Amino acid sequence: MTPVCPYCRTPVDDAANRHDCTGCGTPHHEDCYAENGGCTVFGCSKAPADEPKVSITGTETMQQPIPAPSAATALAPRSEPEPEGWRPPSVLGLNAPAAPDPPATEADANQTQAAPPPQLPSIDTTSVPPPPLPAGAVGMPMPGVYAPAGPASLAEVYSGFHPAKNRVTFVLLGVFLGALGVHNFYAGYFRKAAAQLCLSIFTCFYGSVVSWIWAIVEVCTITEDSDGVQFS
Repeated sequence: MTPVCPYCRTPVDDAANRHDCTGCGTPHHEDCYAENGGCTVFGCSKAPADEPKVSITGTETMQQPIPAPSAATALAPRSEPEPEGWRPPSVLGLNAPAAPDPPATEADANQTQAAPPPQLPSIDTTSVPPPPLPAGAVGMPMPGVYAPAGPASLAEVYSGFHPAKNRVTFVLLGVFLGALGVHNFYAGYFRKAAAQLCLSIFTCFYGSVVSWIWAIVEVCTITEDSDGVQFS
């Protein structure tokens, strides 16, 4: 069986170029053995010696001088102050310095100086002023239409918050349930309604005739609720 050189991994088939290690007997090529400086088998006594290791302690590392920066890499101090609005450039371009305004030319300066001031609208003095309002009247949005002046009454103000009571309902309640004062409860006259109800109940309904006649008179004479709003 042809041996294989462990250095070049090729067969050692030439007896003239063969060299057997005297330490372990492993066959090598003559030139491979000479190039390696000995046997290539790990642990063999004829193997070349390892290179000496260099060790550096922490104290020696701290004592090593730091090289000074070269003149090409040293940053020279700025002799002029930074311009107003200057910001250092960013890698992402988020805070890049704003572009300076273009210098104003002489034509722009002349145009700015020659711009005329805005003119105010002219006042028409030929129109006839409207006639004065009569005493006790206020002007309405439509010209020539006037409304009597004066504060609104409580009934007019309150009528905008709730609808007016129905007169037919008031009359029917007074005719059929007037002895109990239901029509007055509906119109908001709570004191009269309570008086009619007590008159009928405390007399065991003997006084209900008086309360009913009272209610008939009210449905014929009352035309507004307790807030002064007219029945609808």
